[in-house]
Amino acid sequence: MRNVSGRRKKVDLKAFFDSAIAPCVRADGGWMELRRDNGDTADITVRGECVHCIALERCLKWAETKAEQELGREIRFSAYREPSLWRK
Repeated sequence: MRNVSGRRKKVDLKAFFDSAIAPCVRADGGWMELRRDNGDTADITVRGECVHCIALERCLKWAETKAEQELGREIRFSAYREPSLWRK
């Protein structure tokens, strides 16, 4: 994200994740939440369709690339699957 002068605005990872990554995932029936920002890594909780999705690793790579482009920060996301109670 850039401000009027063209410089990168400092945005925390949770705000970025909630506004740029999570809505795209929810559009496909998935759910991702940032659990913990550990600096160069972050823990993500996944629910919904993400739990069973074969493309989860690809989505995480996309989110890492997006974070690097928008925040100027290299980060590695790790997913923790929380299956829904009604679907196994």
